[in-house]
Amino acid sequence: MNRMEKELRSNRKLTTEELAERVDERPELIRAWIRKGRLKVYDYPNLTDACDLCEAPIRKGKLCPDCSLRIKSEVAHVYEQERLMQERKRRENSFLNKRK
Repeated sequence: MNRMEKELRSNRKLTTEELAERVDERPELIRAWIRKGRLKVYDYPNLTDACDLCEAPIRKGKLCPDCSLRIKSEVAHVYEQERLMQERKRRENSFLNKRK
């Protein structure tokens, strides 16, 4: 059993930073192990990864709910703008075709 497993078994409520400090590893390495599935966060309630955009603590995925929602709304806005632009072009073309 390695040092990390021993620390987690002795105190399963350690945070990612506390665990990194106790086993003398970088928190980024522990987060990478969480992301790869080598450490299962469901067994340890305070272990977290970091959101790829804002570094907020997350327990699954690569983005926190706030960043995910923001990206979804930005994409929806871009699609809506594109749809409106296509609608304008269609109207302009239909107007020109009727006058000929």
